[in-house]
Amino acid sequence: MSLSFTCLAGVPGRFRLSRSMRLVALAAASASTVGAWAQSTAAPQQVVITGNPLRDGEVATPTSTLSGDGLVLRRASTLGETLDGLPGVSSSYFGPNANRPVIRGQDGDRIRVLSNAGASLDASSLSYDHAVPIDPLVVERIEVLRGPAALLYGGSAVGGVVNALDNRIPRSALDGPTGAVETRFGGPASERGASALVEAGLGTGLNLHADAFWRQTSDLRVPDFDHPGTDGPQVRDRVVNSASRADGGAIGASMAWDKGYIGASIDTYRNTYGTVAEEEVTIQMKRDKFSLAGEVRDLDGPIRTIRGQLASSTYQHIEFEGAEVGTTFKNRGVDSRLELEHRPLDLGGLALRGVWGVQTEQSRFSALGAEAFVPGTRSTQFAGFAYEELKGAAGKITLGARLERVKVESAGDAADAEAPRFGDAASRSFSPKSLALGGLWQVAPQWQLMGNFAYTERAPTFYELFADGLHIATASYERGDPTLAPEKGRNLDIAAQWKPTPDSH
Repeated sequence: MSLSFTCLAGVPGRFRLSRSMRLVALAAASASTVGAWAQSTAAPQQVVITGNPLRDGEVATPTSTLSGDGLVLRRASTLGETLDGLPGVSSSYFGPNANRPVIRGQDGDRIRVLSNAGASLDASSLSYDHAVPIDPLVVERIEVLRGPAALLYGGSAVGGVVNALDNRIPRSALDGPTGAVETRFGGPASERGASALVEAGLGTGLNLHADAFWRQTSDLRVPDFDHPGTDGPQVRDRVVNSASRADGGAIGASMAWDKGYIGASIDTYRNTYGTVAEEEVTIQMKRDKFSLAGEVRDLDGPIRTIRGQLASSTYQHIEFEGAEVGTTFKNRGVDSRLELEHRPLDLGGLALRGVWGVQTEQSRFSALGAEAFVPGTRSTQFAGFAYEELKGAAGKITLGARLERVKVESAGDAADAEAPRFGDAASRSFSPKSLALGGLWQVAPQWQLMGNFAYTERAPTFYELFADGLHIATASYERGDPTLAPEKGRNLDIAAQWKPTPDSH
């Protein structure tokens, strides 16, 4: 068992019982700083799986991975702020409580935010003041894929993918009881937070996981500024209505054996926060999710590996204007994914590997209240995709294709609507297609040259088609166009990468 704690004034600290199960001494140095002595072990190599379902850690498109101490040092209260500053990544930052990742200038529904490679069904892409229901405190690894990733994750991934990964469904057998505790405090928002997890392998293949987190912040302190008011400018040193409180947790279990696993988890997320654009408006958000996942490896026959997952999510957030309920947003849906990896084929010194799969999504969205600028909608998506990789000693070539069928239905105006805006019930159907060709060449022992060309099509979302109303938070009037055609994009990435080798030091 190992035990370590580091803390600097105003900087998040970490208290961790690591899985290496070795005992280490802890000592405090002074009132302002705390030192720790700990024996370290080499961190296991993290494999980027978001861009390559073959799990070989090499992708032809630019990627970034945060895990371990690197994630701890960058971890902020939101996903967007945590990733802000990575190459090509910024944040939409609508105050300290609501910001989504922005990749190469693309945001909203052009960026796919995933949880364990599954959809994060929420309302965060609808408005900048809507938070993503994923707290970085309980995330073990974040993978960012810059550029089109529509082949694997859908047409809305034309700008990139952010995949937040945890171990709520243990994917391999655990040796014994392990756990971790992280505490955070300080900063301009006077953040107070903690997270904890416990995992245990029972020796019979059964693995258990439980985690919980809590975070609270006060109004953000900033340099003095003049705030316009009815009685003239007011000098302020805080961003009013930027406080927040979030908590949640999960339990999960799995059966794991040498050739696979199957498991399930239940998690919940709660977040109450103020919106800085409207000083009297607070948002009370909740999201509950049930997930199933499994994998079987090393099968006989043409199919070597089968992977599958399914998740059911219920999301709701209520916007309060003072003590009165203003608008209630709800989103309920189910997403699933099945991947079949075929056995490698030997083509004269070249190995052909590939994955074929299907993905489905269904969601029902509704908005009721003063800021309901979209009608009730139902969105369904069915997609088939294929990813093939031809690999040799000098590098590899990748080829992928995806075909989707998307249907978006509007319920139109309610029968008793006082001011009809959305018209009659309507529906649109689309068949987006995406293709990608990539390559990676090992031009020298430490140098790789990568290139990727992608053609993508993205079906319009429900609010791009049917929105019609005043959006108070962003001071804009949103009006959709029900005649929109799929959005088409072409992208070319060329990159050179240097990787150290063991004998290069």
